[in-house]
Amino acid sequence: MQVLEHLYLMEMYIANMIADTLANGIIQPVKEKPIHLTVNHLKKVQAPSFSIPSDQFKTLEEVKEKLRQSRQLLMKVSKEATPSDLEQKSFPHPAFGPISLKQWISFVGYHEKRHLVQIEELKVKL
Repeated sequence: MQVLEHLYLMEMYIANMIADTLANGIIQPVKEKPIHLTVNHLKKVQAPSFSIPSDQFKTLEEVKEKLRQSRQLLMKVSKEATPSDLEQKSFPHPAFGPISLKQWISFVGYHEKRHLVQIEELKVKL
C-alpha cells in the first residue's frame, strides 16, 4: 500500500503545484526535458519528504479513493489551463530542473510506470 500512497502524495503535490503555477506563475518557457527516463527503475532516486508514505495502515479501498481524488484534481487543473499556459509556465523538478506544466502532467504517467515495476516485484515476493 505504501507505493500506492506515494503515488497519491506525488500526484496531489503535482496537481496543486500546477494549480498554483497557473494562478501565480509567470511565463517562463523551458526546454523539454527527458522525463521519459523516469521509468528507469534501476536508477535509484530519493523521494521528496512530502511524498514519503506514512506507517499507518490503509485499506486498498482507502488508497484507491485517494488515488481517484488526486487524478480528479489533476484532470481538473489540466482542463482549466490553456495550452499556452501549460507550455509556457514551469516549476522545478528535483532531478530535471524546471519543466513545463505540460511535461509535469506527462511525468505523472512516467512516475506511475516506474512504480508499476515495483508493485509487480512486490507481488512476486508475496
